[in-house]
Amino acid sequence: MTTKSLFASCPALEVLLGRNASFEATVELLLKKGLAGVFKKYLSDASVQTIETFLQEAANLDIERIDRHRKALAQGEQKPLLPEDVEPVPLVTLEEQQARNKADITAGIKSLSSGAWASIAFAGGAGTRFFSQIDQLHDALSVPNEMLRNRKFDPRDPKGVFPISPVGGLSFYEIIIAQALDCAVTYKKLPWVLLLTSLLTHERTLQFFRRHDFWGFPPEGWIAFQQAREPRLDDGGDLIVLDEAGHLSKTGDGHGGVYRALLASRKNDLPLNEFLQQQGVGNLIMHNVDNPAARPFDPARLGFHLREKALFTLSAVRKTDPHEKVGVLMLLKSSGKIEVVEYNVLDPAVAQQHDPGSGRLLHEAGNTNTNLFALAAIRSDLEPTLYTGKKVASRIGEIGASSMEMLNQHITRLLAPDRIQAYEVSRAEYFIPTKNVTGVDSVESSTKMLSAMFVSRLRSTQATVEEDSLCDLHPACGTDASELSRHGIGPGWNLRAGSRLYLCVRQSDEHGAPVSSGSLDLHEGSSLIIDGALPYGNVEIDRARNVKVTGKNISRLSIGRGVVIKKGVRVAMRIGPGARLKIPAGRIISNDIEGEVGPGEDKEL
Repeated sequence: MTTKSLFASCPALEVLLGRNASFEATVELLLKKGLAGVFKKYLSDASVQTIETFLQEAANLDIERIDRHRKALAQGEQKPLLPEDVEPVPLVTLEEQQARNKADITAGIKSLSSGAWASIAFAGGAGTRFFSQIDQLHDALSVPNEMLRNRKFDPRDPKGVFPISPVGGLSFYEIIIAQALDCAVTYKKLPWVLLLTSLLTHERTLQFFRRHDFWGFPPEGWIAFQQAREPRLDDGGDLIVLDEAGHLSKTGDGHGGVYRALLASRKNDLPLNEFLQQQGVGNLIMHNVDNPAARPFDPARLGFHLREKALFTLSAVRKTDPHEKVGVLMLLKSSGKIEVVEYNVLDPAVAQQHDPGSGRLLHEAGNTNTNLFALAAIRSDLEPTLYTGKKVASRIGEIGASSMEMLNQHITRLLAPDRIQAYEVSRAEYFIPTKNVTGVDSVESSTKMLSAMFVSRLRSTQATVEEDSLCDLHPACGTDASELSRHGIGPGWNLRAGSRLYLCVRQSDEHGAPVSSGSLDLHEGSSLIIDGALPYGNVEIDRARNVKVTGKNISRLSIGRGVVIKKGVRVAMRIGPGARLKIPAGRIISNDIEGEVGPGEDKEL
């Protein structure tokens, strides 16, 4: 294609160059790189202003990355990997962890107490497809959580704002902050919480965080930073003009863009990765925003990573079904490197291989995308992955498009294999992906799985919880059976079929007395929903992020022995800062009660 033929297919381009010769270099580069088809395909009838905007954006493109994109598109689908191409990577199983668990926990607690960790939630997805399915929830959930009862959603909302917890309706974002706050209170050091956002989610994420107080979580404890954006190409390998204004169609560079975003973003005039290291952070816990069971601050896993001197530790679920659609950690013989290989590039014979000794799948380390990473090993030169088949809007209507995105786990391709670990986690406790509204890996399934997790903990305290009950416990209540019992939550309780429980409290007075004296009985279909504004009281931090917790302003709950909530009755109360709610011993509640205990008030039901 020549400049003359360009002018013939796009008359306004000649007019623009006649007015402003500074764009000639960009046009010549597009011609040289075979990218000038965009003018005929998307800009033939465009205005001078539209073409000017396009060329302004095109001048800043990384042409080398676009070349790689086009080559990958021309090569087509990757040939499937065969059994002779790969070797298994050992998975440190739950059984193998038992012998070392105590030492790992000790090391993990020490590192959390010194502030050596930051968590990063991958929150770049706009959730457009997810929110478009919301109407299906009405039939999928027998009883909506507290936030879903009257909530309306904007399709522009980031997925992180969706209320996912089964009864209280805590959002994905709130669960992340609640876990970090509990970690801070427990280990007396506030961990950094980072959110990798996109152009589509950044501002609304900031708005959400600025209008919530998160139970006293210090507002200086979180950072939102943006991933980079890359241009999409159409099925012919051409750039795509998005709209009449002349903007390019772009998308985020994937959760693997976290590394270059850490290098490019700044905090206190330092690159973000240097700022974190200056703060004493040596390692990151990275996870998907839509896995409410990621549990980033679990001490045993952190201690394992540190004691093994790992640069990258993949949290894995053990595959038992060869056809499960998760990536698997394996060693590629061609490169000698370890990487997560996606299920769709594996020959079926690889997925179905079994170890003859144990009978387990040979390649069993399924990727949950909750990964631990040593900040000192950060690099930005990850090899991107081609994604095709997506329909996107363009100036000429909807078209097929492709993108090149990076995956955070692919940094293992750049690391020494002996510095990479695969650590098994329990599916029920650590992996509850929420990709859809109904069906597999959905709001529907996540609600059931989260409730089952809390039910299991309550039963471990010797509570009786019947089937079809929904349970939801804020981390302030305790994150395991021993903590729940210590706070008086669970022992002697009876939750009958169809009952609903949400608690965000941990003590009944300033001396830390337990919430309940026992024998709480929720009859069939009843609800007990207690939301404490400040379940820990005031949480203060100093410049070193050391945490001091005082009983001042704590939201308190006291439940006497033998309290009964009758069939179908709903009790929903919010306890303000410094307030106390008392449900006296022997109280039988036969009518609905909803309300709030104002700041500093004492109230008895």
